[in-house]
Amino acid sequence: MPRLPAGYLWLGSVAVVILTALIFFGIGWSSATPRPVSDTGADAGFARDMQEHHAQAVEMALLIRDKSSNEEIRAIAYDVATSQQHQKGQMYAWLQDWGLSQARPIPPMAWMESESGGHGSASPHAAQSGSGGADGAMEGMATPEQMQALRRSSGAEADRLFTDLMIRHHQGGVAMASAGVRLAETSTVRDFAALVVDAQTAEITALQELRRSL
Repeated sequence: MPRLPAGYLWLGSVAVVILTALIFFGIGWSSATPRPVSDTGADAGFARDMQEHHAQAVEMALLIRDKSSNEEIRAIAYDVATSQQHQKGQMYAWLQDWGLSQARPIPPMAWMESESGGHGSASPHAAQSGSGGADGAMEGMATPEQMQALRRSSGAEADRLFTDLMIRHHQGGVAMASAGVRLAETSTVRDFAALVVDAQTAEITALQELRRSL
C-alpha cells in the first residue's frame, strides 16, 4: 500500500468534519427566514466567484485523477473534486434562496474592493500564479495556458504540475474565503468561508509535503 504524506493521513477526517458542518449550515440556512442580500455585496459576490473558483479546482482534480498512477495524487484529487463539487452546489442554492441570479452584475472580485481602496485585491499568491484581483481575475486561478499544459502532460510531470497549480489555487481560495469571513453580512457565508479557510489550508500543507516527494 503506498505511503500517504503524514499531513494527509488526518486530512480525510478533517474533510469529513468540515463536510458535515457544511451540510449543517446548508440545512440551517434553508430552514431560516432569509434576509435580503445585496446583489452586489460580499455575500453574493463570494457565492458567485467561489463557485467559479471551485469549478476549476474540480476540473484540475478530475484531469489528474484520470491520468495519474500516483495513489497519493489520486486520493487528494478525489477529495478535492468531491468536496468542492458539493460546496459549489451549496453556493448555487444560496443565490436561489436569495432570489438572485447566478450571473454577476459586477466584475469578478469587485466585492473585495472595500478592503483595497477600489484597486482590486491581488495577493502575492495570485501574482505567483499569474492571476489576481487587480485585473478582475480571481486569485489563484490557473491560466488557460497552464490548464492546457496540465491536459497535455503525463506521468511525473503531470503530478508535479498538478500539485504546483493546486497549491496556488488553494492559496488564492484561502485569500478569497478570508475576505468572505471579514466582509460577508450573513453568518451563513461567514461560517462557510471560515470552514473553507480551514479545509484548504490543511490541503495546502498536504500538497506541499507531497510535492517534496515528487
